[in-house]
Amino acid sequence: MVKIKLLGTLRLRFTPWEKEIPLKDSLPLAELLALLEKEYPGLLAHLLEGKELKPGVVILVNGKNIHHLAGLETQVSPGDTVVIFPPGAGG
Repeated sequence: MVKIKLLGTLRLRFTPWEKEIPLKDSLPLAELLALLEKEYPGLLAHLLEGKELKPGVVILVNGKNIHHLAGLETQVSPGDTVVIFPPGAGG
C-alpha cells in the first residue's frame, strides 16, 4: 500500500483526501499519478502542464521533495507516503 495525502485546495476538490492505494511493486511517480487520475478524475489538470509539474506544485515522497529526487521518475514503493500540495495562491 502507498498512502496518498492531498493538501490545500485539493482537499476541498477531491475526497477522500487521504487514501491508501494497493501497490505490489515499485513504480515511477508519474505512473502512480496516472492511477490516481482514475480515482480522482481531473487531478492531473491541477498538477501537470503536459508531462511536467505545474509551477508551485510540491510533491513529497516520504517527506522528500521530488525536485531533489528524480522528479516524476521518482520510484514509489509499498509503504511509502506521497503528499501532494497544489500551487499556492498569491496576492
